[in-house]
Amino acid sequence: MKKFLNIIVAVVIAFSFSACEKDDICASTTQTTPRLVISFFDRDNPDVEKSLSRLSAKAVGEAEPIVFFPDNLIGNERFQTSANTISLPLRLTGTETVYELTQNSDNATIANTDTITINYTTNQIYVSRACGYKTNFRLNGENPVTRPINDTNEWINNLIVETTNIETENETHVKIYF
Repeated sequence: MKKFLNIIVAVVIAFSFSACEKDDICASTTQTTPRLVISFFDRDNPDVEKSLSRLSAKAVGEAEPIVFFPDNLIGNERFQTSANTISLPLRLTGTETVYELTQNSDNATIANTDTITINYTTNQIYVSRACGYKTNFRLNGENPVTRPINDTNEWINNLIVETTNIETENETHVKIYF
């Protein structure tokens, strides 16, 4: 009888462990919420990408600018880039994000700030149990990315929306000419 009881206990334990699943881990290759990709071009030669000089990008209402170089902890250099393409996160709550883009942000005497406003709707998509949800964006209206017209010292000459669906970071969504 004791042998029979041991067999039953062993079977019950075996079945209870067989119901367990591996820990869910979200793979690093899984696409998550995409950022808005902006590429910069030469206004005099529109086919040529142009690098910026010490650009910083700060969402209105946030305390600090976007961190472009997280490993660089020296001064404000982690907030500045001289690239020709940047990626900016959009707010998940709401339908508008306003950014202040400052060129030459390391020098207060020549720094120049332009503001852009991005209007969009959000669409949450279930990815998996481990990864949860991601949010895709759709730029709204005839002019979903705008800048004030009354800025007398603007450095942005023109902007063009390339695609209204923001689902990946593999393409340019907005082109800015300066």
